[in-house]
Amino acid sequence: MNSTFIARPNWLGRMTMAAVLLAWISISSAEAQSASAVPFTLSDALNLALENNPITDAAREEIRAAESDALQAGLWDNPILGAEIEEFGSDRGGLGDADTTLSINQTIPLGGDRGRARDAASAWARAATADLALQRTRLLASTAQAYVDAQAASETLSLRTELLEIANNSAEAIRSRVDAGRASPIERNRAEMLVGLATIAANDAESAQAAANDQLVAIWSGDAFSEELTSPLQSLDLSAFADANPVEWISNNPGLIQLRAITRARGLEIRRERAEAIPDVTVGAGVRRFGATDETAFVATLEIPIPIINRNQGGVAAAASRETAARLNEEVMRRSLIAQYAASAGRFARAQSTYTQLNQNILPASENALSAAQEAYREGAMDILNFLDIQRSYFNVRVDLIAARAELARAAIELDAIAGAPQLTRLVQTTSEEAAQ
Repeated sequence: MNSTFIARPNWLGRMTMAAVLLAWISISSAEAQSASAVPFTLSDALNLALENNPITDAAREEIRAAESDALQAGLWDNPILGAEIEEFGSDRGGLGDADTTLSINQTIPLGGDRGRARDAASAWARAATADLALQRTRLLASTAQAYVDAQAASETLSLRTELLEIANNSAEAIRSRVDAGRASPIERNRAEMLVGLATIAANDAESAQAAANDQLVAIWSGDAFSEELTSPLQSLDLSAFADANPVEWISNNPGLIQLRAITRARGLEIRRERAEAIPDVTVGAGVRRFGATDETAFVATLEIPIPIINRNQGGVAAAASRETAARLNEEVMRRSLIAQYAASAGRFARAQSTYTQLNQNILPASENALSAAQEAYREGAMDILNFLDIQRSYFNVRVDLIAARAELARAAIELDAIAGAPQLTRLVQTTSEEAAQ
């Protein structure tokens, strides 16, 4: 039995295999781009999240509750109907001989405490409205980030699957050459190793894509979809994130706006507590019937608390401390947002630099290396396994480019959320306007 192999030049086989590999790359890429006629966009995901996620509905209910509190705070106490029967029983006679009084009493608030209570409650309603904007911004940002992850995972899976198919086809060709005695069994082992590595990468990519897809659709409790996800960078204006003023950038942050509204409400609560220090007056009017003489007379009452001990000094002091704490919390948030902006802007700059280098320099160099390797393989100056190694490196660069594009999108979304998500909000409004037309 002959255990050696005979190395013979096989120019036709080399050219055929290289042509197949080249065609596979171009055809697979074209098929991936045209796989779905109706792509699923970032705008679609944002609209589904706003329409089907309960967090914004819960915030709206809080607004209605605060508005109801404001209505209740401005109402007077109900009048009190009183009845009094005196001088009856024992030796004084029955009920017919008793003195009977019917009266109506009303507490009249002084100092404008009801109006100031209504103003304070209305301020809390505005704070609840600011909280709705905060919850909405968080929902848009988390949805956009989940969309970026799902889109990158889907694109990575497509590349890994493509590379696995190429590795399998190449390995089959190498096995045929080894069986025919035209290649060393070592080449078959190396080819199987490449198939194993490509299989692991494809399986990991499939798991990551399934998890990212599930996390995205869970936001609106939807089913898994098969539509192609477009690149989120197509929907974002990256030039808006360059050279921004941090103070201006955070001025519309919904969290900061909410704390400003809370500080305003706390200030109005101080006015309410001061107004409550002024005692209310209770007045009453009624009719009294004297049972012994069957005569009637009018009765008037007036009750005024004397503010000697309780002047609501504790309530005023507590409200003042809460207002001071609210101002301090607002300042803490402002400084935190500036720090977040600095970190996010740095992340954006690094991601943009990495993406630019990969897209403009590294990917073209990798394509040139692959083209040169293909030419060398056709001429017999390179064996198939080294060619496949270079081809795998080219695919890895494309995967790195996907990751860099996703990181750039994440950083942009993070910056947009700090500013109140104007770009994400524009995507929602644009889609709504197009739907209305």
